[in-house]
Amino acid sequence: AVDFKCVFKILNKIAADTSNINVKMTEIDTKLDSMDKRFDEIESRILTLEDHREERSSKMADMEKKMTEGLGSRPRHNNICLMGLPEGVENSRPIDFLKTLPVLLDLPEGEDLEIEWAHRSLALKPKPKPTQHPRPIIMRLLKFQTRELILQQAQEKQIITWENHRLAFFQDLSKEVQQKRKAFVDCKRNLRDHAVKYLMAYPATLRIHHEGQWHSFPTP
Repeated sequence: AVDFKCVFKILNKIAADTSNINVKMTEIDTKLDSMDKRFDEIESRILTLEDHREERSSKMADMEKKMTEGLGSRPRHNNICLMGLPEGVENSRPIDFLKTLPVLLDLPEGEDLEIEWAHRSLALKPKPKPTQHPRPIIMRLLKFQTRELILQQAQEKQIITWENHRLAFFQDLSKEVQQKRKAFVDCKRNLRDHAVKYLMAYPATLRIHHEGQWHSFPTP
């Protein structure tokens, strides 16, 4: 005969064990969900840290670039680049020759340029041929105000000649600044065609004089 009590006892035990298993499975699912959330949070934090790191790296690179440009331009702060003067006319004594600049530029009588040093640009080697453009002369002035006076006077006179050779005076700029200023070439050409007064402010800002006021444009 079948012992129903024994069967029911076994079935009840199986049901109890199954219930315990279900409870444990539920606990495991809950823990897994919690772990998934924590992994998501960790992943989100990692992504945020990576974004911050990239942002800091970008800022540091930008700061480094600005510092490099600043350091590259600082030694040139009092320099002037003179172009158009034939090779050799200074007879290896450029400072003595450049003492004639006040007359060429119509500077105030008795104006002392106080030139610290001057030499032909070393960027072009070897020495150019007579049929080629002469190397510019780089001069360093003791006072920044003197540099500004020369550049301003050169801009006002516009045409400056020495023995039928046209001279031009420019700031001595780093390659980085020169590259930035090249972006304004077309703008300046149009301004000249329309006889509009303008100037380039350091490092690369175009200033235009219109209706009695100066307007600044950092980009073309």
